[in-house]
Amino acid sequence: MSLGSRVERLPRTPVADAGQRPELVGRARQLREITALLGKGSADSRALLLSGEPGVGKSALLGEVARIMSAAGARVLSAVGVRFESELAYAGLHQLLLPLNGRIERLEDTHRRVLRSALGYGGDPVPDSLHVSHAVLFLLRQAATERPVFIVVDDLGCFDRASSAVLGFVARRPAGSRIGLLAACRSGSETFLDRAGFAEYELPPLDRDAAVELLGASFPGLTGPARDRVLAQAQGNPLALVELPAALGGRQRDAPADLHDVLPLSPRLRSRHASRVARLPAESRRLLLLLALDDTGDPGVLRAGLRAGSDDPKALTALSAVEADRLITFDDTSRRFVFRHPLMRAAVVEASTLTERCQAHRTLAEIRAQAPERRAWHLGRATLVPDERVAALLEETGHRAARRGDAAAAVATFTRAAELSPRPGDRGRRLTQAAYLAADATGELRAASELLDRARCADPDRTGSLTAATRVLLLLNGGDGDIDMAHRLLVEAIETGSHGNDAGDDALIETLHVLQLVCWSAGRDELWNPFHAALDRLKPAAPPLPAACLDRLTEPLDVSWDAVRRGRRGGHVRRHIDALMHLCLRAFPAGRWEEDETLATEGLTICQERQYPFFSWYFEYHQALLAAVRGQFEESRSTADRITQWAVPRGVLAAAAFADHARVLAELGAGDHECAYRHAVAISPAGRLGPHAPYALWVCMDLVEAAVHTRRTAEAEAHVRAMREAGVATLSPRLALLVAGSAALVAPDDDAVGCFEQALAVPGAQDWPFDLARIRLAYGERLRRMRFVTEARAQLEAAAEVFERLGARPWADRATGELRATRRSRTGAKHGSVTLTGQEQEIAVLAASGFTNKQIGERLHLSPRTVGSHLYQLFPKLGISSRAGLRDALASLPGGNAF
Repeated sequence: MSLGSRVERLPRTPVADAGQRPELVGRARQLREITALLGKGSADSRALLLSGEPGVGKSALLGEVARIMSAAGARVLSAVGVRFESELAYAGLHQLLLPLNGRIERLEDTHRRVLRSALGYGGDPVPDSLHVSHAVLFLLRQAATERPVFIVVDDLGCFDRASSAVLGFVARRPAGSRIGLLAACRSGSETFLDRAGFAEYELPPLDRDAAVELLGASFPGLTGPARDRVLAQAQGNPLALVELPAALGGRQRDAPADLHDVLPLSPRLRSRHASRVARLPAESRRLLLLLALDDTGDPGVLRAGLRAGSDDPKALTALSAVEADRLITFDDTSRRFVFRHPLMRAAVVEASTLTERCQAHRTLAEIRAQAPERRAWHLGRATLVPDERVAALLEETGHRAARRGDAAAAVATFTRAAELSPRPGDRGRRLTQAAYLAADATGELRAASELLDRARCADPDRTGSLTAATRVLLLLNGGDGDIDMAHRLLVEAIETGSHGNDAGDDALIETLHVLQLVCWSAGRDELWNPFHAALDRLKPAAPPLPAACLDRLTEPLDVSWDAVRRGRRGGHVRRHIDALMHLCLRAFPAGRWEEDETLATEGLTICQERQYPFFSWYFEYHQALLAAVRGQFEESRSTADRITQWAVPRGVLAAAAFADHARVLAELGAGDHECAYRHAVAISPAGRLGPHAPYALWVCMDLVEAAVHTRRTAEAEAHVRAMREAGVATLSPRLALLVAGSAALVAPDDDAVGCFEQALAVPGAQDWPFDLARIRLAYGERLRRMRFVTEARAQLEAAAEVFERLGARPWADRATGELRATRRSRTGAKHGSVTLTGQEQEIAVLAASGFTNKQIGERLHLSPRTVGSHLYQLFPKLGISSRAGLRDALASLPGGNAF
């Protein structure tokens, strides 16, 4: 079997326990590329040199390739370079050939003596390298006559000179030998190997997705900010990803504000990297520390640092020494200095003293005088005693970070500002700001709770709107989610606060945002009164608040996608969730159901991982919608029931209404229009549109359709009238389509064609394929009943094609059934002078076969009441008075062979 086929079938290695390193996460692409370079491995007799930075995973990749080759039938010979053996001639060759010692003894005399002498088994003088190389090649080729030979060498930089010469000789003479060779070394390291016979492959760091997977598998409990810091510092290096979190204390893993400038190294990493820094001259360490704490690689920092430290030319010599030691390099593309290894920055910081770090931060604050945020942060790190001037600068920096969506930085900055605040009131206020952001933007509920406790300790009398908002967010996401209690806390804080109703008071506005969320979630009109009263009191005027649910239908998608991308990189979690909600809201009616499913899954994952359980119901709602339209009715109903069971005890009636929407679609798909109507009017009574429930507009056509099919004509007409009076069609293109479709459903036959044509002509109707196809289906059904068979088929075929493409199985079946009925209605069954329509005949056959009205309705997507009405009209046509006479009556029809 070829290496390529083995790679394609490679299973993922399971992870047993936290802290255990899973193998080869994210390396499928690299395995395929190495496969291409090796061809069929040893069968193609190729040699490949794999290089990469320390810890990037070279050894793991070599081990996996060796395992695959062994499973494919090759004899694997392996060796690892050892530094203290690098001066011992043929020490590496001794490792490689150990499994072939028995073959050496069977070689002809010349080759046997040469190899025994080279490997130290005989007393003869060691022969020259060329003779040894020929003997090794002969031995390997002889072994390869039985099965291919695959040589794997790790840490080639520590391989001795003599063994490296033999490897190079073997690699340059591969033709027809069935000997493959794969070796690995550190990028840029010097080796004794002549690389002329080798293809070369640089192993890159893991991409972000793979890094997240590896980190999550190794440390599943790591909180968002700590996880993001590890990801940023590790830069895709697998060893760093599993070692950096191990060095964090429990508090650092939970609280974003307690993370240092640079994450500490584990003892293993410290011994590997910090020793290289410790032996540098003091001036070299000072310059490296400036680069490490600045973390931009800006050459200007070094130029300014050289001036700040010394005018002595020895400083330039120190910088040159650092470059020569391969600790940093200059990237010609970005025009920036970069550390050669992602962990070297942390090693530089760990090798410094507190005094050295404070001095470096002061120097950087001077250098960054024109960059207020960086200057403030460096001043905050350089200051060890309370200082209001620095604290105020940090507070302003925290507000800037929050406005641009960098919530983790804002939390850390507010916290540091609080630590440097001389006055208890200022300290409490700044800690409350940090707590609110931790609860709202990062989802770190434990950290938020601790910060709020610290604020209370700093200022025991502290109350206020932002404190209440933070408590509410903790209540919703970390407690029982009681909406009424949340509403009371917020209203009381707003109405009794000392904010003076100032529209420029950021804390007050943030609290109003939370109150708006609570009111919307409650789904009850009366809870909105205090919110609107608070808006009316704002001076000089109320600022724009986040868009209502309905208005999101017209928001630009690129704004939401930007928020999602920032969220995936560790940005503002609530904005990430809000953006996913908006994208789901747009994807479902647009017919992008696979996208909707993917986004809903992502949303649920974020809610679970980042401690936002309160919003999980929304993404479950989309899963219920998708199950409904795909005909997975029981799955849809059970998901909707789960949402309702969570929502009702907590007073989250908006979630219960969304669950009813999923039920409406499921029952319409199942043909139970009576049940669909009950769920539709639970969201919005027929003829009434609630002022604070825009989601009720999404089911307006569903309600009308269910009412029409259950012969509630007055209710259907009242709902259409209410939509027109409220100007619903002007709110969005999709709502214009739903209003027009609803009007067509209630139109009498004389006006129906014109009304349906008006609905199909709504601008942008094609953007909402499922809604449009449902209107076409209703239009086709009406045309068929009016006996415009050709016109009906055109609409039904168009509808069926869309339903099939979307995967809306119940509606596709219904459209297909109507198409079959159009074919039968051309030559309808006659009894005397009476003609049965296709649908009447279908209902009669099923009833004669013993199906109940409910079973017939489920099969034909009609309500049981509608089936009963058809049968009531059929009996006199067929001259019978009960179902018992149906079989004989149908059999007596001309050509009666229905059974």
